[in-house]
Amino acid sequence: MLRIYVLIFASFVVAAAGVVALDRIVAREDGDETMLMTKTLSHDDVSLGGQVFHVVWRVVAGQGDQAEITGYVYNDAETAAVSVELRITGLDSRGQEVADVIRPVGGSVPGSGRAYFDIQVPRSPSYRVTVTSFDFVVSRGA
Repeated sequence: MLRIYVLIFASFVVAAAGVVALDRIVAREDGDETMLMTKTLSHDDVSLGGQVFHVVWRVVAGQGDQAEITGYVYNDAETAAVSVELRITGLDSRGQEVADVIRPVGGSVPGSGRAYFDIQVPRSPSYRVTVTSFDFVVSRGA
């Protein structure tokens, strides 16, 4: 009877060792246990960026015909984001677009966190700042 229990236990140990070894091989082949899920927003779905992120910013006088926009991008999702890009649109006194630049936010924006940015743009009477693209970092098991 003891021999049966030893054989059953040994079978579980061998099976567990096989799963661990297979997991290491798969991880080594993939090279990373995370993957990027990319979302580039078209002009029609910029509201998705507004649902996932919000931006708090201010304009600081720059040199010459430049202005400096500084602030924070807040990630309202629980998943970290990388490759976040901002679209900064310069507006004239009538609210018409006069300049449009896309600039990256350096580093990552943690889930439920924020990231600082400091961007030089052409001087305008006012601006609109939106998130135009981003990548979520998703775990393989998610």
